[in-house]
Amino acid sequence: MNTILETFLSKVNALYQLEPKNLPMDVVKEMVKMSPEELFKTCSQLAVLRHNIPKDQKPIDLNEKEIATLAETYLRELLKRFRR
Repeated sequence: MNTILETFLSKVNALYQLEPKNLPMDVVKEMVKMSPEELFKTCSQLAVLRHNIPKDQKPIDLNEKEIATLAETYLRELLKRFRR
């Protein structure tokens, strides 16, 4: 992970900050420069962070397909930001 994303994540203190529409422009610019594989990996990580809220003290257990679905949804939301 690059330093811009690391700096952003170190300052996140609320889940709404992980929403694609709320990402700082410097983070978005870095994501645009990524290879497709790197972008998918980053979207996967951000999507899992955004949805990783355990309930009743149970950890969330996501399988590979669920993570991929979350990542695809996150990427679609990010693309909507560019269409505005």
